Amino acid sequence: MNILFYLLACGDKCPEGFAVDEVDQSCYCPSGTELSADSTDCTPLETTDTDTTTADSGIDTDTDTDTGGDTEIPVDPWEDYEEINGKIIIPTLFEGRLIPRSAFHHEVDGKLLIYMSANGSADCDTVSEHLGAGTVRPDPSSLFIQNHCNMRITLQDSTLLSTADFFAECSYGVGSFGAAGDSWEWTGTDDDGVDAEYFQAIGLNGNATALDIGGSNSPEINDSEIAIEIGITQWAGSFPYSDNYTTSDAVGTGLGFIISEPCPALANTPILSEPPE
Repeated sequence: MNILFYLLACGDKCPEGFAVDEVDQSCYCPSGTELSADSTDCTPLETTDTDTTTADSGIDTDTDTDTGGDTEIPVDPWEDYEEINGKIIIPTLFEGRLIPRSAFHHEVDGKLLIYMSANGSADCDTVSEHLGAGTVRPDPSSLFIQNHCNMRITLQDSTLLSTADFFAECSYGVGSFGAAGDSWEWTGTDDDGVDAEYFQAIGLNGNATALDIGGSNSPEINDSEIAIEIGITQWAGSFPYSDNYTTSDAVGTGLGFIISEPCPALANTPILSEPPE
């Protein structure tokens, strides 16, 4: 319906060709018409169809132009990949969620390093420095979330999933990172007096079950996003900054993919830069 025109005086009628809006007591041009330039009547809408199909040739030379603004929507190669959503649980003590909100990878001479962070604010440079690429360890606050765990996965041979090793870091409890000499410690106490605890562990019972490079669109690991499927059911580790605990076993849950982006700075970490023993 066109914009309303000609407010009616009491009892008046709309000019010929106009329709009446009984609610607003106004006149408007009905569907298929538009108000003329001099605002005196309703004229048929013009069309831009230049269809020149002829019966003689049978050739349709319709030049209608689609102006709907449709654009091609990029296909997500990982749409059908279910990301891991698990936990690392120390029975009766702590639970840390295992959710890959960001992840990074790099390969050197066939050795593949992947780091998964629970914090969506993580970036390539901070992850690399956290893993020892720089001379000073950075504040890791942008990499962690309380009661969540980060994970490092190393494939000694990127073509063999059986060579995968797993290392986890968990920030249990209500806390924050504070400087402690040349390092950083996760500390704090909740309302019930329970201390925050930092836990690091290696995966004892688990494996990588699939690796996809670039959604099967590219063979180059360092130029593509990759997806790796993992599941670990048993962990063993320690509390390096704790006054309360030393070592502990943990239960792992969840099976799913971690989708990571290229991170060349990881090449400078000891894991990838130092020659094998």
